[in-house]
Amino acid sequence: MLWATGFVTVAVVGLVALDWAALMMHAIGYGFEQVLDPGTVAPPHTDDYVRALVAGALLAIAATCAMLWLLLRTAARQWAAWITALLAAGIGGVVGASALLLVLGISPLSLLAP
Repeated sequence: MLWATGFVTVAVVGLVALDWAALMMHAIGYGFEQVLDPGTVAPPHTDDYVRALVAGALLAIAATCAMLWLLLRTAARQWAAWITALLAAGIGGVVGASALLLVLGISPLSLLAP
């Protein structure tokens, strides 16, 4: 469980970086559009980004706990503790990042398409 705490902390820090990057991209896009054609892009609302970060972090933690619960009831309980925790936190991080992007109105699947 100690390994999972460390890995999920790293995942949440990654979510903070993702949220900050999305906010900065929106702010830069808004500033650029204000110069070219005022009024076509809505200004960034930080409340939306805070809400997305909270939803993503909570779902990342919940998904990590759920994956640990599932993995420790299968043959994975024979694996090294850090491998199980890394797998659980990785899946939790993907779930959290997907939730963060969905709350912001960005489809996570659109990031995979060319």
